[in-house]
This record gives sequence, C-alpha cells and structure tokens, in this order.
Amino acid sequence: MKVNYYTLSLGLLGAAKLILNAFGLELIHDEDMNAIANGVAAVISIIGVYANHQKSE
Repeated sequence: MKVNYYTLSLGLLGAAKLILNAFGLELIHDEDMNAIANGVAAVISIIGVYANHQKSE
C-alpha cells in the first residue's frame, strides 16, 4: 500500500482546524487553508505533468 502524503497532510491540517475551532481557537483561518491547499495542488500538478512527459525506456 502506497501512502499519499500530500492528501494525508492536508486532511490532518483540516482535522486540526476543526478541532481547534471546536474549542474556540481560530489559529488556522479559512484563507490560510485555501492558500495551502492551492499551493499543494499546484506542486502536484507540476509534478504530474513532468512525470507524464518522461520517456519510458
């Protein structure tokens, strides 16, 4: 089984945000979450395009 660390880390960050919000702490804002998710998605997209254009020999 292969672990996808990108989605795992985003999921854990989202869970941490929900737990903190339940206790009344607003340490991670929605804008921050969106920026992190967009950055990770951009990096994964670039890696995906690069990996798909490699010559297999």
